[in-house]
Parts: sequence; structure tokens; C-alpha cells
Amino acid sequence: MTESERQDTRKAMAFDLCHIIDENPQQQSYTPEEVKKLITVYVTTANQQ
Repeated sequence: MTESERQDTRKAMAFDLCHIIDENPQQQSYTPEEVKKLITVYVTTANQQ
């Protein structure tokens, strides 16, 4: 994987996580634990194809 591809992957992951957070507009803030859980679930399910 090239550096450009790695950067694109990071940007896509950030975009996906923002989209996930925006799906629940009634929640105005997230604790660090909730953010870690979102990232963990995202990475775990992203590896399943």
C-alpha cells in the first residue's frame, strides 16, 4: 500500500466514524469510553467481509 492509499484509508475511516456519530443526533456528546467503543466496533466489523 502506498502512502497516498494509507492517507485515503485514514480519511475514509474518519468520515465513516463521523457519519456513525451523526446518525444519533439526540446524543450531543460522547465520553472517551464511548468513542473508543465506536472505534473498536468500527474496526472489528470493517475487517469482516
